[in-house]
Parts: sequence; structure tokens; C-alpha cells
Amino acid sequence: MPKPKNKYRSEKDKNVQLLEKALSIKERLFSMLALKHGARRLRRWFIIALIALPICWLIYEGSSYALEKAYGMSIDNIHYVSRHKLISRAQALEILGIKDTVNMATLDVKGMEDRLEADPCIAAANIRAELPETLHIEIDERIPIVYVEMANSAESGNTTRLFMDPKGVLFPVKEAYHRNFMNAPTWYLNPEDISNFAPGGSIGEENSRPIKELIAASNAYDLTEIPAIREIVRPKGWKLIITLENGTEVLMQVYGIKEQMARLAMLLEHARASGKSIRSANVIPKINPSVIYVDSPPAEPRQNN
Repeated sequence: MPKPKNKYRSEKDKNVQLLEKALSIKERLFSMLALKHGARRLRRWFIIALIALPICWLIYEGSSYALEKAYGMSIDNIHYVSRHKLISRAQALEILGIKDTVNMATLDVKGMEDRLEADPCIAAANIRAELPETLHIEIDERIPIVYVEMANSAESGNTTRLFMDPKGVLFPVKEAYHRNFMNAPTWYLNPEDISNFAPGGSIGEENSRPIKELIAASNAYDLTEIPAIREIVRPKGWKLIITLENGTEVLMQVYGIKEQMARLAMLLEHARASGKSIRSANVIPKINPSVIYVDSPPAEPRQNN
């Protein structure tokens, strides 16, 4: 049952309010009743302010603490994986500009991946953060299989030397990364072999396929069986001329390279057994490949004391 209202009191309050409105500003200002009402209003707003100020302070302090904690979240543990182990952890962090720790609040994973992949020696990069304090960095480097130079470098003045990977992509030679590949063979390109001879450029599959097959086939043999290839020239679309480290010049065609390398290994083995050295050989014929021997065996290399 609703509580009965005090009619007399309600009417009295209304009468007081009407009386206050009838007074002038000066009279109302000095009216005790007006002062009491004003005091009550001030007291009400003061109480509201007392309640609101601590709440605002708590919100401010909480936000400041959260930001401070966020900016204080540093990643100290960096897990690094290099697929081919060509680029060290220190070298990768140098590319990223990371010296000590990584701040979680300012971590830009995509930007870091872009910085790594901007290096032409890196084919792909993957970076992810694992809370609370681990950063995973994985890179896939380009593997050099041959040096590439322009065959007409003396005429054109372009003496640039680059590496080519198994996909035909060109990238710079960096001894810090490629110290184990500095003895790779050199392929002398014809102008028609490539349109953009620069890091990031690519040699088409039709032109690069025989070279890739040649390198793969030669790597199947020990250096005592077939010496390392020093130079590769493709004077015509169907023809390859390779020069071995021992000076032997070999004529090949761009098809059936694996079988031709087997014939070359057989010829070299026969020459060694006979105490001879091969000046040049044509391994294109499947039967009776031709050989030209050096008149006398090359001098034995002098041993350093």
C-alpha cells in the first residue's frame, strides 16, 4: 500500500517556491530560504563531485598503469630459424634493427617481414609473437647455384656479378652470407637471355633449365671423378660449352645432360687410367664421344712448404 503523502508539507513547499519567485533578485539573494535552497544544491553537487573525482582518478590511474605495462612488455626471448643456415641470427637482427629487446606495444610483425624480404638474398620471412615474451623469426634464404655475368661485359661495361638460385632469381653476392658458395661456376649470359640483369631479376625457365640440370648432374659426382665446373657458355640455343677447373673444355647439348655427364665421367676415368689429360671433349654422341688429349700431362701443382 503506497505511503500517504503529507499534503500540508507539499503545499507548503510550493508556496515557498512561489514566494521566492515573487521576490526581486536582490531580495532572493539575501533571502534565508533562498540561501538554504542554494546550500542544499551546492551540497548535492559537492557530494556528486566527491564521488566523481575518485572515480575519475581511478580511471586515469588504471589507464596510465595499463599503458605503462604495455610499453614495459619487452620480448627478451627471440627464437630464430634459418632454413639454409646462411644468414645468422645476428645478421637477421641487424637487418631488423633489433639490438636488445622488442617492445610488444610497438611490435609490427608485417613491417618486420617486409624489411627482411626487402633483402634480395631472402626469399621469404615469417614472424610471429608468442605471449608472453617470445618472438619467432623464420627466414628462407636463396641458395646460390651459379654466378651470372654478362658475356659482353667488356663491350657494355656492365661487370656486375650476381648469384642465381634454383628458381632463376638473381640476387647479390654477399660473402658474409655465401662464404661456402664463393667457388660456384660462372654462367656468362647472352643479352637475349635476360631483360633485367639486376638483383630481383629473373631468368626464364627455358633459358635457366639446362644450367640448373647441369649443376644438379655435376653435383652427383665426386670432384675426383669430375672436377668442378668453372665456366658455362651457351653460344647457341642447343649448345653448351663448359670449362672444368682442370682446364678441360666440354661440348654438350641442352638435352639429356645427365647422360652426357655420365659419358664425361667415363672419359675422364679412362684418361686417368691411361695417364693422360683431356684438353677437350664432345660428349653429345651416345657412341664414341670424341676426345682431344693434351700432348703431355700437365705439371703437378707445386706444394707449399
